[in-house]
Amino acid sequence: MSEWIAYVRNLLRRMTVETNEQGEEVQSSADKVSWKAMREAETLNDPAIIDAAAELLNEAADEETKLHICFILSHLAHITGDPRAVRLMLSVLANTTSNRSVSRLLWSFARVPEIPDAVPFLKLSHSPNGAMRREAIRVLGRCRQDEVYERMIQLLQQSKDDYDIIYTLWTLRDLSLAKALPQVLSHLSSSAGEVRSLVIRYAADFGDASYVPCFVHALEHDRSADVKWNAMEALDKWGGAAETALVWRRCKAITARPRKGGGQFPMSELMHGLSFLWRFGKDKPEVQKLLTDLRTTKSDKLFEHETAWLEALMKESPN
Repeated sequence: MSEWIAYVRNLLRRMTVETNEQGEEVQSSADKVSWKAMREAETLNDPAIIDAAAELLNEAADEETKLHICFILSHLAHITGDPRAVRLMLSVLANTTSNRSVSRLLWSFARVPEIPDAVPFLKLSHSPNGAMRREAIRVLGRCRQDEVYERMIQLLQQSKDDYDIIYTLWTLRDLSLAKALPQVLSHLSSSAGEVRSLVIRYAADFGDASYVPCFVHALEHDRSADVKWNAMEALDKWGGAAETALVWRRCKAITARPRKGGGQFPMSELMHGLSFLWRFGKDKPEVQKLLTDLRTTKSDKLFEHETAWLEALMKESPN
């Protein structure tokens, strides 16, 4: 125990050193002692360190030290799953008042696998401070479904803030709350593309083939590239032969112009579309021509990982 206390005390000291090991100022954060100490803290996996951290919390006089201890505890909770680490963090949060410190604690809570008490985060989800409110919403994804469901629905129904809705949708996905789908779908007409994109993904994750018309409409009419990507992925999962022509047209449109960047990983929108066509339209002449062109005259329209993937796909028998 005493060895761990000495180790954690030394680690906490190093987490405050903003120079390199020789005491010199450096340009790169990665060369700072503090940065290296933080990365070291992220790897700790011995539950005995939790007891040492508890002792140091009792003797800590300044808030910064307590925040650093909570940083260590959050990674121990993430790696070991030990609930004692989270309970200690909750005790620190209960006695923290400054917005800056609360925000830093929320970032730490977002790492832990499970939080036994949602009450402080439910309260913070009403904060007038937008950044703090959204971080609290994110942390509610680590709490029990039955404790936070009502607040999630309230946010969907009452919030006029697109970012609040985005964080709420992320949290609902983390909680796998399928029963929230009707309320989630009410945001499909949002003016924010990211909101519409998350709604489509939610319907794909927790819906079924009955939502195919929703995916078809999004792929055909939505102007957001992210929405189209999620709609194509959803059709790859839930669609059928009736959507072949639409998917073919979209794949043609994607490959009709130069494509920039390195492509989406692990599956691009085009890959989802071609996967769909391989299963449902392989025998159609227009699909055969598209696949042939992409392997020959239009091979430059594929990124490297897409080319390798397409070659492997066409060696398989469609389901």
